[in-house]
Amino acid sequence: MRLIHTSDWHLGHEILGFDRGPEHDHFLAWLKGQVTALAADVLLVTGDLYDTVNPSTAAQGRLYEFLASLLRDVPGLQIVLTGGNHDSAARLELPCPLLDSTRITIIGAVPRRDGRPDPAALSVPLRRRDGTPAAWCVAVPYLRPGDLPEPADGESGIARLHRLAVAHADAQRGNLPLVVTGHLHVTGGEISELSERRVVIGGEETVPVSIYPPHAAYVALGHLHRPQRLKGPTEIRYAGSPFPLSVTERHYRHGILLVELDADGRSRVEPVQAPRLVPFLRVPAQGAAPLETIEAELQALTLDDPGRERRPFLEVVVRLDGPQPDLRRRIDQALQGKPVRLVRIGREAPAAAAGQKEAAARELAELAETDVFAELHRAEHGGQDPAPDLLQAFKELLAEVQQAEGAPR
Repeated sequence: MRLIHTSDWHLGHEILGFDRGPEHDHFLAWLKGQVTALAADVLLVTGDLYDTVNPSTAAQGRLYEFLASLLRDVPGLQIVLTGGNHDSAARLELPCPLLDSTRITIIGAVPRRDGRPDPAALSVPLRRRDGTPAAWCVAVPYLRPGDLPEPADGESGIARLHRLAVAHADAQRGNLPLVVTGHLHVTGGEISELSERRVVIGGEETVPVSIYPPHAAYVALGHLHRPQRLKGPTEIRYAGSPFPLSVTERHYRHGILLVELDADGRSRVEPVQAPRLVPFLRVPAQGAAPLETIEAELQALTLDDPGRERRPFLEVVVRLDGPQPDLRRRIDQALQGKPVRLVRIGREAPAAAAGQKEAAARELAELAETDVFAELHRAEHGGQDPAPDLLQAFKELLAEVQQAEGAPR
């Protein structure tokens, strides 16, 4: 059978107020064409369908219209969607009673039985378009603290959940291949600094690759925006986001993954690059430059205007030797009349200590919550880093806050 693995759509995403809706429409139209052209039996989306737990009406409409068009125009296609850390599990699962459960499965959070997480409910049979069984999927969404069973016998809650879920699927699937999904940061995965929220699962920011069984034909992951393959006991892949969600992702080869499963439980994976509707520009192309050089480069830009919604996003990185209160005004003036959308002004300054290399000054929005906490601790306690147990307590509190963000309102 053939399945298409994609993730991290972030419907409703904006960059400094610039809507990404046209880019999502472009991607979803292309994806629908690929489902047909590649003769996919299953569309598998591994989390972060939305950019926020309270998505706009337009973002929700975009998802529902896309799913409805697939179900209408691609007979026999099966769709499996799992929730991510940006999704509200309750909101994602809300339309399930209205959908054809034989063709579409949505799992926003681990289902519960008698008030406890039920790993067995994560098993989903996968079929070819003609309806014949072809594989089984353990569809694991983003795991919040309440989704995990109690640790036992030295086994973490997340490891136990995966073991129990896989055991149930193994008992059902016979000789059919096994697919496992996840939305988390697995050890060894490369992150994107400006657009990925760090997540804590079971008290840890990263999860070892050993939670995945070696007999799985394919492990489909979401959360990290860079498409990548991980070293592990089987084929483990992040599909990545469909297009750049920050300036740091402009060089990624965004797209989807075509996964072919054979009867012997092996997989063959082929990346399919997605077309990019809106380019990302950077001045200078590498590193940083003095403000005067930046102004000259911006004034020399010659671009055709593709229309307001398709104008390139622009990042500039300025090397500063001291305060520059009119920085934004001078950049805006250099860009006057240019068909671009300025999304970031990076500032790079020499470090205060002699002999140290230049350090990039980061905006608050670019810092992870743990970085802010550590910096405040150093400011309050004479430059001392927070103790490991204090930092761990902060991470657990942060996870509780993020879980509350995804709770139904």
